[in-house]
Amino acid sequence: MTFTLYKEFRLNCFYVNIAALLKRLPVEDAHLVYLFNQAGLFYCDTEDEDEFQISPYYRQLDDFVYGLFGARLHKKGSSAGSEYMRTLKEALASGRSAIIESDIFYLPYSGFYRRTHFPHALEVIGHKEGKFEICDHYYEYHGFLDESELQAIFDASLDSVFYKRLYVWSLKKTDGAAPGEITPEFCESVIKDNQANMQGAVTYDCPPGSYPGLAAFEPICGKIKSLKTIEEDSVKFKAASYLYDGFREIANSRYHHHNLLKAIGEDALAESYLEADQSWMVAANLLMRAATGNQFQAFEERILSRMERVKQKEAENTDLLQQWLDRRETGPAAHIRKDKSTTA
Repeated sequence: MTFTLYKEFRLNCFYVNIAALLKRLPVEDAHLVYLFNQAGLFYCDTEDEDEFQISPYYRQLDDFVYGLFGARLHKKGSSAGSEYMRTLKEALASGRSAIIESDIFYLPYSGFYRRTHFPHALEVIGHKEGKFEICDHYYEYHGFLDESELQAIFDASLDSVFYKRLYVWSLKKTDGAAPGEITPEFCESVIKDNQANMQGAVTYDCPPGSYPGLAAFEPICGKIKSLKTIEEDSVKFKAASYLYDGFREIANSRYHHHNLLKAIGEDALAESYLEADQSWMVAANLLMRAATGNQFQAFEERILSRMERVKQKEAENTDLLQQWLDRRETGPAAHIRKDKSTTA
């Protein structure tokens, strides 16, 4: 299979692989801008008191992959490494590439090998004579892993704290009619959904019991204040990591929404989202500086001050979206087609 490492540093490790799969259909870069369109926000506690979720994504990406490009994301999960290997081989036997998951601690080509644990995703584009061809788009790596190496990676990853199951993802073109051209109605529906989420609506796949939109700032700032009081370093840095990763992903979402707005000619609104991107990134970097020196109390006032500015910017952008919608004729929002992906 021919391959191209897909380089887009503002996509997370899973999304950059989705983009790479879509480009093999092929999908043009100019159309991918409409896929990464969500710029929402929610905070949600989990069953584990040490864990919480901060995300800009309130809707599954699968919906847009199908609606925009007439393809479906299929995933199949395994709780045993040998079963996961069989699932991967079955996906590759169809002639398509596949996305796999792994704890990056166990990937021998990674700079984090045996240094740092965190979840990661990469693409496998072929299998021949006991070797698997790997494209790690996020870290711009192309190479090969022996089957025994990959099997050991799967087994070890399933023993890590991140995974109870590992999933193989593949992309299949549907037999139905191809989607139509991207319309103004679709773009309006995207803006309407983002605005509704930021105003506090629990929509689509936003978890029940979450704090959506601007309401998320109160629990987020509460977590920031708690960092200085957590005695156990591992728990403290885990919470700081969740905040940092969440802030970066929110910043990325604002950057991509800025790209969508530019694509439809809304340059002034796009610029305001770029400012939000930069403000979230400043907050993330302040958190990183505090964590580096374990100086959460010393940095707390600066981080909270930045978060107040971030909140003001998000409120301003939410108002701008409402003004944009008010200028449009009233009527039902046009939504892209929705069909459930096949999962196992």
